[in-house]
Amino acid sequence: MSLIEEVEDKLEEEESIYRKLQQHLDKMPVGFPPTESGVEIRILKHLFTLEDAKLALNLPLFPEKLNKIYRRLKSTGISKEELEERLDDLVNKGLILGGAMLKSLGEGKFYGLSVYIAGIFEYQVNKLSKKFMEDYEEYLYNEFLDEYLNPKTPFQFRTVPVEQSIQHEQVISTYDDVRQLIENSEGPFGIANCICKQGKDLLGQKCVHTDLREVCMQLEEMASHYSNLGLGRIITKEEALDILRATQDAGLILQPHNAQKPLAICACCGDCCQIITSLKMMPKPVEMISSNYFAEVDFETCEGCETCITRCHMEALSMVNEISHVNLDRCIGCGNCVVLCPSNSIHLVKKEIETVPPKDAVELLMQINVKKLGS
Repeated sequence: MSLIEEVEDKLEEEESIYRKLQQHLDKMPVGFPPTESGVEIRILKHLFTLEDAKLALNLPLFPEKLNKIYRRLKSTGISKEELEERLDDLVNKGLILGGAMLKSLGEGKFYGLSVYIAGIFEYQVNKLSKKFMEDYEEYLYNEFLDEYLNPKTPFQFRTVPVEQSIQHEQVISTYDDVRQLIENSEGPFGIANCICKQGKDLLGQKCVHTDLREVCMQLEEMASHYSNLGLGRIITKEEALDILRATQDAGLILQPHNAQKPLAICACCGDCCQIITSLKMMPKPVEMISSNYFAEVDFETCEGCETCITRCHMEALSMVNEISHVNLDRCIGCGNCVVLCPSNSIHLVKKEIETVPPKDAVELLMQINVKKLGS
């Protein structure tokens, strides 16, 4: 065999390993579908070394104890100590689950695959490159979009109203009350840079809504995990509430993890956030995301100032005969238009049928997986 043939065989073998990893990740509750362009393989090569990819192929879709993983790989000659070290390295790179995130599963160390979004991508905060972001956006807004925004499965995040948009007489469920989500949490609390805004900065697309960057909040085990990986910092509950106020003052959309006990609360805008920018591409974004509210305009008092239109990230408001109208296919009930209306002509209305989020992150992923397999 010539040197050229040996190189070609090696490259073919490497491509095969990354393709197998793509197929393995595609079995996750939120999959990792193939593309004609091969951008998904380029993304994997940005993230995983060849040896990382080989090891990840041997990990389960749902976390397992170190001892069980070792028994499966023992015949390869790897020692338990080396396996643990390599798995911990993958956790530190943000490529698999482990550490503080899985302590609630029991004694000992657990490891498992992570979904691409929200998961592997978010763990790359502070580590992005322009080339990676170019590939990321090509994938996100094409083949991955149908996987990420599947109306048949629960979405990973939900929209809750900003505090000032809810009238005092309205009854609001705890899981729709962002302040109560923080107040009721045992902590710790963490804050990290917004990876979406970091990515847009690298692409020369600076956010037009705010200069704030530390707007991604983590709660409890997620806060510990981010802190342990050096991706964020631990803050007090009072600091968390202060940051929450600042994000609402900036007009950002509040997006907690879609669970009654969320692990994260994102503050999003319509030109940076992967959630909102993806939703905006859909003809009926309201079908894709969980939200229990929608905006309604009082036509009798609307002054036609268009303040609400400039405030709306979802392009859900328009002027008809100099009066503001809400497109209910696009309104996700964030409440930002309510806060700034000078004539108090817009208010949030609670939907007749309330959507109750899953209990926690585990139940959410299980629901996504069950409905995905049944679809």
